[in-house]
Amino acid sequence: MARQLIVKARFQRAYDKLSAPEQDLAKKALRLLQQYLETGHAPVGLGLKKLGPGVYEFRVGLALRGVYVEDGLVLALALLGSHDEVRRFLKSS
Repeated sequence: MARQLIVKARFQRAYDKLSAPEQDLAKKALRLLQQYLETGHAPVGLGLKKLGPGVYEFRVGLALRGVYVEDGLVLALALLGSHDEVRRFLKSS
């Protein structure tokens, strides 16, 4: 059964605030993430990293990261931000 990818409001707000070139990077990273979900093989450029139980980080750009939370077959895009924002997210979760 296919996994469902949903976008949380916090992720969408952060995406909307990005510049056009950063949005393009985010779209590319999300395509790579989708490819990973379909094949089970993480592309090298995705930089996928497990941060905790069911919490994963992926690379969007040099200083920009995305975080998704896995709950069964549902993957929620939870955060799009800097390394510091990822750390704060982990502390608050």
